[in-house]
Amino acid sequence: MSDASAAPSAPRRPWRTRERLRTIGRAARRFVTTHPVSVAFAVVILTCAALTGTLWGEDASTWGAGPLATFAAGRWWTLVTALVIPDSPVDAAVSVALAISVLAYAERLLGSRRTAVLLGALGLAGLITGIGLHAVAWTLTDLRPVVAAEVPVLDPTTPIAGAVLAASAVAPTLWRRRIRLVGFATLALFALYAGDADSWYRVSAAVIGLAAGEVLARGRERRPWHRSSARETRTLLALLVAVVGSGPLVALISGGGRGPLSLVVDAYTQYDDELLSRCARVSSAVCDEQLALLMTRGLGPGLLAVTPLVLMLVAAWGLRLGRRAAWVLAVLTLLASAVIPVISLWDGRLRIDPWVDGSGAEYALWAVATVVIPSALAVVLVFTRGRFPVRATRRAARTVGVVVGVAFVACATTFFAIEALGRRSFDRDPSVVDLVLLTLRRFLPPAYTNPAGAAMFPHHGPALFAYQWVGVLFWAIVVAAILWLFRRVQRPDPGDARLYRDLLRRGSDTLGFLGTWEGNRHWYSDDRECAVAYRLVGDVALAVADPVAPAGRRPEALRAFSDFCVEHGWMPAFYSVHSDTAADLETLGWRNIPVGVETVMDLPGLTFAGKAWQKVRQPLARAEREGYTAVWVRWHELTVSQMSQVVAIDEEWVADRALPEMGFTLGSLDELRDRDVRLLLAVDPDGRIEAVTSWMPTWTDGEVTGWTLDFMRRRTDGPNGMMEFLIAKAALQLQEEGAAVLSLSGAPLAEAPDAPTDGDPSALRALLRWLAEVLEPAYGFASLFRFKGKFRPRYRELSLAYRDPLHLPAIGAAVGRAYLPDASSREIVALARTAWGGRR
Repeated sequence: MSDASAAPSAPRRPWRTRERLRTIGRAARRFVTTHPVSVAFAVVILTCAALTGTLWGEDASTWGAGPLATFAAGRWWTLVTALVIPDSPVDAAVSVALAISVLAYAERLLGSRRTAVLLGALGLAGLITGIGLHAVAWTLTDLRPVVAAEVPVLDPTTPIAGAVLAASAVAPTLWRRRIRLVGFATLALFALYAGDADSWYRVSAAVIGLAAGEVLARGRERRPWHRSSARETRTLLALLVAVVGSGPLVALISGGGRGPLSLVVDAYTQYDDELLSRCARVSSAVCDEQLALLMTRGLGPGLLAVTPLVLMLVAAWGLRLGRRAAWVLAVLTLLASAVIPVISLWDGRLRIDPWVDGSGAEYALWAVATVVIPSALAVVLVFTRGRFPVRATRRAARTVGVVVGVAFVACATTFFAIEALGRRSFDRDPSVVDLVLLTLRRFLPPAYTNPAGAAMFPHHGPALFAYQWVGVLFWAIVVAAILWLFRRVQRPDPGDARLYRDLLRRGSDTLGFLGTWEGNRHWYSDDRECAVAYRLVGDVALAVADPVAPAGRRPEALRAFSDFCVEHGWMPAFYSVHSDTAADLETLGWRNIPVGVETVMDLPGLTFAGKAWQKVRQPLARAEREGYTAVWVRWHELTVSQMSQVVAIDEEWVADRALPEMGFTLGSLDELRDRDVRLLLAVDPDGRIEAVTSWMPTWTDGEVTGWTLDFMRRRTDGPNGMMEFLIAKAALQLQEEGAAVLSLSGAPLAEAPDAPTDGDPSALRALLRWLAEVLEPAYGFASLFRFKGKFRPRYRELSLAYRDPLHLPAIGAAVGRAYLPDASSREIVALARTAWGGRR
């Protein structure tokens, strides 16, 4: 599948920028045309924000809705204005971003007319319901979300939440669960921790939207869920751990939060403002404690305080990938998080009297938030530990253990030495025991320790700096080591390559032989009858070509290989598969985009007669007239002189390019050495090799029934028409041998002549088209594709099949790394220069 010669350098085109601007303009017009409601809503939000001044930070609460503003004051129009006027510049930016992203996706699912109706109806319904529940709760309980003085709500995201959740009912299977899971988790995060009325009104709109969506989807055929339960369990648990970890952060960032679960944040604060104000009038031991916390606060102690929450977010990331190390980290951190508030309550740092001012319900919610939720989640993780089987290598685990141990000893020793040398920084002379206890405490978040009023701390100098940052440095090393450990996992056995070749002989497609190349791994079904060749690039498993499977078992093989990848925490993708495989994957809920075109010649009855074959017949006749011959040979049959000539031709070809040879589905000299591969050489009358091609076999029931072109090289100073000569001779001679199919292989990143130019909205498809333009001056894929068109082939589209659209960035990067695994930074710069028409 390699190119034959270098394509000419692309001339610099001064109008390229203008063309790109036109392309961007066309894309923008197409977006507006297909999403008129979303764009119009974004424009309305910006217009209202500008007219009311909220875009510049002015107060527009008179336009807000709430129990007092809407019901008591009788300003009924606020039910409308509250849905289109943001309350701040940040709210305006967020609302517009959501309108042109998630709302646009909902509009694509529902249609513009239905989206417009649902946007208004669900916004009003959610707002009225939320205000009503707000007013009722206000009279029944004194929970902090409702006892605070009412602030009128201005929130355009309320109708967006309702419309998006309604659209989830008609979304594809994958996105239906994802929208609902992520959507409600995010809404609950803000409602339970931040606790403002906006958050609860959004929840109301989302719940009503979910019910409305189910009504709209009634009678509609929806695909059953084909996902692996292991992957779904991982995703769900990772999300729950992330919510538990993010909730206190949200409340901290928002100023402490007013939600029913926001009291858990008190365990992470460094000092008590109210107590400090009383300490100005009364002196006590607890005042000494608070003053100590105040003097030693800052960025370092603040980061140390939220270390458990950061660890939970890191654990959530690893849980999504099925990492056992992340499971251990999550369980330990959750249990520790359940202990923090209990310690704080026990030592008196957190003070709650459940029977003062009727706050018993608040106390119960605090207990749920701080103890029951993390404990219950830890128990669930224990019972589902089998879903996280991806273990790190023993060597990596030992390395992390050594790094963490050395970091602790080094940080502790350094801290102890600095504090001992800086004794004068303390208000009293610390003993050795005092310094040891102080050293141990600096590696734990403040909430884990009991800084009694008599606790010592440095007041200035290096001792104070070390006091603030030594713990942060240690935990930064721990987090970096854990993230590194996530990448060092045990890999399964690469599989028996000989068995894969045996299965190919039983029956294979034209590109199946690519799976035998070096660098590929092989998956086999339990009965060893089905096989998939794949290349592991990072966490992406790129399956190469179609699976090898008996008739009727291909869907089974596709599903089993996908489950195998999920079990190991990989993102599966099938690269360069034909339409029948892509269709089987579609029934499993996968999607696909074209990534190339295979050109195939059917040999039975083939002749080069007629005007249509003139461009092939003329170079064939001229080469034969000038005494050139086509010689079939295998690599091990070449003479030393012939090997040297083939190597020289290849080195000349490589040297003429700014980038190295591409791999993955493009063969090189290494693939020519396979004993099943045949070479066809163009030899002049003096025995000089002018061009080389290689041909890979295709079997049916143990018999070779076809050949696929791979390696193509010719001398740059040789005569023209050598490739036409070799391919024509191969077609005629293989036809005589009884072969039925001659594949001229796939042209990567090429498009069939009748392929639409702008119909595919996929971002990855756009990226691949751009990459084809960039690589064309260096590799000439499009030129090669046009060259193969001389042989009047049958076109077979090659696709990239993927299961999850969110995996596309990683898959795209993996494809690039697979094709250019050894490209240096300087060569990448050369690649970028080709995009601008620079010299190769």
